[in-house]
Amino acid sequence: MDQYERTLALIKPDGMRYRDTIIRRIRDAGFVIVQSRTVRLTPEQASEFYRSKVAHQNYHAMIVALAEGPIQAMCVSKVHAVDDLKWLIGPERYQDAVRDAPGSIRAILPDSSDEVRNAIHASDDAASARFEIRFFFPLLVLEPILNDQKLNDYLFAMVNPTLMDGLYLVARERPNDPVLWLSNWLQTNNPYKPKTVTEPLGAVRSVVQDGNLLDAIPEDDFIGAQSICDCQTFRSNGLCSCSLSTIAKSERIEIE
Repeated sequence: MDQYERTLALIKPDGMRYRDTIIRRIRDAGFVIVQSRTVRLTPEQASEFYRSKVAHQNYHAMIVALAEGPIQAMCVSKVHAVDDLKWLIGPERYQDAVRDAPGSIRAILPDSSDEVRNAIHASDDAASARFEIRFFFPLLVLEPILNDQKLNDYLFAMVNPTLMDGLYLVARERPNDPVLWLSNWLQTNNPYKPKTVTEPLGAVRSVVQDGNLLDAIPEDDFIGAQSICDCQTFRSNGLCSCSLSTIAKSERIEIE
């Protein structure tokens, strides 16, 4: 089954007066707007965004055009999002869009002054989409999106068994606030909750490195708890930064 993708749709300053029309066309084409923000870039920021186009003949004009006013950045998603969004917005030049893609966004908007001020930008490929989304939305998680079948399989295997037990108990107990009761029950009975190993000060930890058991290392300089982790660092050293609970050196030096 086809995978969902994410890509960047960027309404340029000259296209902002048609923002509502552009957004409506994007949504009508089946895209979901995952995140959106309105910003204004400095020329330096615009040049960083267009760094992959430094060899483009209109590179400097593109920077000027992108930095001359507010822009609307949108992370959008659907199956084949990268190619479908490029098809939806049409060729760079208005004349080409009218001739070759008369139903595209660039073709239905009034004639732009040049191929640089052409209302909207879309990522060229998956790698560009990843960089450009991260540029505007640095905190957005870009992990692969599960398709419907994989999502259903995950829910059936990992979520439904515990959820059904909780719903059965809700029906039996009939609490006054069933939603809050179920929420607290699921939090308490989550089978995937990280387990912690608490060690007193002065504990001794044996360290395995490259398959060999090394001398025990005193842990006087550590306090707190380390969640059990499946990473290689934890398996080798018994300590990692992946799932540290409250743990720090006694000198209060932060562990990275």
